[in-house]
Amino acid sequence: MDYLGLLKEYHKSIPKNDIIEYGTWFEPYSLELQRVVHENKLNNTPASFLDIQALEDRLKVQLPPSYKEFLEFSNGLLLPTRFTNLLPVSKVEWFYNLNREWVESWCKNEENIISDEEYFVYGEEQDSCTIRASYLKSALQISDSLEGEVLLLNPKVKFGEEWEAWWFSNSHPGALRFKSFKELLEFLIQEDINYYKNPKNSSLEERHFKEIDIDAMIDRALQELLESEEGEELFFKEFQKEKELVEEEIKKLLYKKDIF
Repeated sequence: MDYLGLLKEYHKSIPKNDIIEYGTWFEPYSLELQRVVHENKLNNTPASFLDIQALEDRLKVQLPPSYKEFLEFSNGLLLPTRFTNLLPVSKVEWFYNLNREWVESWCKNEENIISDEEYFVYGEEQDSCTIRASYLKSALQISDSLEGEVLLLNPKVKFGEEWEAWWFSNSHPGALRFKSFKELLEFLIQEDINYYKNPKNSSLEERHFKEIDIDAMIDRALQELLESEEGEELFFKEFQKEKELVEEEIKKLLYKKDIF
C-alpha cells in the first residue's frame, strides 16, 4: 500500500492550526506522538523490524501484513479529526487488558446469536449493531480511546492473513467493520479528507445510518434492558419515583381542599 502517498494527501487536507490545536487532546497511551505535532507532521518515525518482532513476541501472535506494513512506515499516527490516534508499538495491547469493564458490559448483554449471513456484511450495507461482542475479549487495541471510540483488530475473523478491523464506537453504536487494517485506515483518512473538502457533505452519517431504523434500534435496546436484572431494578426505581411524585401532588391538592 502507498502509505506515503495517502498520508501526503491527508496532511495536505488538514489546516496546520488544527494539527497544533489537536496536540492538547492526547490520551496517555499516545503521548509519545506529541513531538510529531510540534514538527507539523501526522506520521511518526518507522518502527524497526526488532520493534515489530518484540510486539509479536509479547502478544504471541503473527500480526496481519497490512498493519505490519503500516508500522514499518510509521510507528503510530495522528488522526486529528477523531478521538483516537494509532498507537506506537510499545503501547499496543489486548483490548480486554486495557478496558475490561467496557468489554464485559457488552458481553453481558449479548443474547442474540448473530448468524454468518448477518455478520459477514461489509461496506455500506452493514449494520453497526450487528457485531459479536464476544470477539472483544480477544481484540487487539491499536489506538488510544476517548469518548467511547477505539480502533481494534479482530484475530477471530481472518481474510487470508489479514485480520478483520473494527472502528468500535458508542456513536454508531457498535462497530463499523472492515476486512483488513488497510481498508479501515483508507476509510478513516478518506472520510477526513472529504470532511475538509466539504464539511456539509461529510457522508459518515448518510452512508452508515440511512439504512438503520433508529427508532427500532432504541426499542430493541430498551427491551433488552427491561428484560435484564438491571433493567427491572431501574424500572422499579423509576416507578417508585413517579409514584412518590404523584402522591406528593395528591397531597398538595388535598391540602388545598382542607381535607387534611
